[in-house]
Amino acid sequence: MKFIGAHVSASGGVENAPLNARDIGARAFALFTKNQRQWNAKPLSAESITAFRRNMDECGFDPRHVLPHDSYLINIGSPNDETRAKSVAALEDEVVRAAQLGLVAVNFHPGAHLNQVDEAACIASIAAGINTIHRATDKGAAS
Repeated sequence: MKFIGAHVSASGGVENAPLNARDIGARAFALFTKNQRQWNAKPLSAESITAFRRNMDECGFDPRHVLPHDSYLINIGSPNDETRAKSVAALEDEVVRAAQLGLVAVNFHPGAHLNQVDEAACIASIAAGINTIHRATDKGAAS
């Protein structure tokens, strides 16, 4: 079975995304769980989380068919230490937010070396960042 969807708006609250997907006849959808052009965001409220999960159920969406998308700013392969640290923290937050919403995956772009380090160093930095996020979220932060 194929699942057709779109990247839908979460304007007014993440809980609106399932409703917007339903309204266009989608069987799957992508969304941003926070502003994709900012490093930080307020935590999701308990009310938004509950409403999102309720709307998912009422609209008949399987969490496996919903893909949250990370911020455009994230670059865990960045050779700049400050950018890399902010990127790891932001991607960790994205993973936590997805888990809070009952979602099982996050679409992310790991970043680029920006022609400042070689590809192997960039890939090693990306792998280390992902491992850091796994360790942090496996200890219950994403539960």
